[in-house]
Amino acid sequence: MTRIARSFGITLAAGVAAVGIAVLPAVSASAATAVTNDYGASLSVSGPASVVTDGPGALHGVSDGSVTVTGTGSGFDGDAQGRGFGVYVVYGPKQADYATNSGWFGSAQWVSKSAFTAGGGFTTTIDVAKSYTADPHHTGDAAATVSCDYDATKTATANAALGQYECFVQTFSAHGVANDPVDLDEVQVPVTW
Repeated sequence: MTRIARSFGITLAAGVAAVGIAVLPAVSASAATAVTNDYGASLSVSGPASVVTDGPGALHGVSDGSVTVTGTGSGFDGDAQGRGFGVYVVYGPKQADYATNSGWFGSAQWVSKSAFTAGGGFTTTIDVAKSYTADPHHTGDAAATVSCDYDATKTATANAALGQYECFVQTFSAHGVANDPVDLDEVQVPVTW
């Protein structure tokens, strides 16, 4: 099955100009566009008054600080292998071992299946930042700094050599339990700086 990625955009600091490949107009301080996977799980991200959605694209940040955003999900299963563990909502890069290695994430929230509303819904908050220190106990690195200042004009390998990663607000099955299909509860909302 071919996967189709969809994303949306937000500017994290009102009134601050950002230089990028495309200029996207701001339309609303409270709206968010949902990203939906092939199985109907949907995640939207919105933030405080300083967060402005700019239509389809990605979450765009322009400051070096962090901001708390709200993730709202619907259509999630949360019942991988019949265990009912729910999902994680995390911020950071999606590395090969993302489902079992929490060290790469700058912030994470566990949403238990028992906390889901009807239709597989939930709401939680999560912090996003331009850079943060990875947990060395999980990554094997000596407190590596993860920079989410990914340069789309370079390869992923070139970015990684500079400590720069493509970061997301993302969801996946909780506690390392694989779903079937594995990406049933996986949604990624890109975050660029």
